Amino acid sequence: MLAVPVLMAACAHPITLKSDLDKISAVQTSQKIDKSVGYYIDPASLNAEVTTPGGGGDKVKYSPYQDIEPGFYKVLSNVFKDVNRLKSPQEKELITKYDISLIFTPIILTNSSSPSPLTWPPTKFTTELTCKVTDKNGQLIVEKKVVGDGAAEFDEFKRDHSLSARRSTEDLLQKLQKVLLETPELRK
Repeated sequence: MLAVPVLMAACAHPITLKSDLDKISAVQTSQKIDKSVGYYIDPASLNAEVTTPGGGGDKVKYSPYQDIEPGFYKVLSNVFKDVNRLKSPQEKELITKYDISLIFTPIILTNSSSPSPLTWPPTKFTTELTCKVTDKNGQLIVEKKVVGDGAAEFDEFKRDHSLSARRSTEDLLQKLQKVLLETPELRK
């Protein structure tokens, strides 16, 4: 009888961090940076599943790199004239073919929580993205960190258990786009 509550408390419920890409506003053509860029996410990170706290003693699980990558690509596409995904940060053939001048490597950290003893979806979610930007030779140009926050209460998330996570991602991506547009080192 005692094992049932322990097993129930150890659950890790699946959620997603995928954002509504339509919420990432387009950039005026005059603001775009006239460069071809690439980005690299290592396979281990891309396939990693993360578990963080939810409510009621439960946990939530998700794949942050897989879920955020489409939004990350959209932000880069909004800011730069051309974007390519690289299989390695030194993929010389593609770097030369597309005249890639900058390479972006994202590092994502997440956290979630909920004070609710009765519901498992997180009411607070934080997504932190540190973006290392190097030139095509691997020299560091700039490193930027952006934090996205999301919150949702029971009435909001009872039909969408991922709501606080998705809001966090949307906040993160909008902030990232603004930071990239305002970083002078990327325009040199």
